[in-house]
Amino acid sequence: MGVSLYYSAERDTPLTGDERATIARLASEGEEALREEALELFPAWHASGEMPEEYRSPAEVFEGLFLYSEEHLHGAQVLAGSSKVPPPACGFEPLFAQLRHYLDALGRMRRALPGARWHVHIDDAEIPWTEDGYTLGDGTP
Repeated sequence: MGVSLYYSAERDTPLTGDERATIARLASEGEEALREEALELFPAWHASGEMPEEYRSPAEVFEGLFLYSEEHLHGAQVLAGSSKVPPPACGFEPLFAQLRHYLDALGRMRRALPGARWHVHIDDAEIPWTEDGYTLGDGTP
């Protein structure tokens, strides 16, 4: 059974073309930042047992910031998506790396969509928003 990060934004006005482009760019930047960090840390994660040896690339471990197409949005949603977190065989460090990069990207998306109401959660656990961005409740951004 997999665990996923879910995100959605609602507002009364649809996204503009510029906003769509910005959201796509921010998602891509978050994914690329995670990929770069993971490539650097894979040897240490393998050595420490945080990452099983059979996983050789970030693409095998991390799902991207998958944004649903417009026909899958409901009600006032202007954006929604989900991302699976690393498989249970992986340790906490890869999980926290993914969450750190993706929550940062989602925070930047939130700031780029004025007036939107956001909902970000991991399965049933809500991810709180603070003035500094999304946190894991312990101050970890």
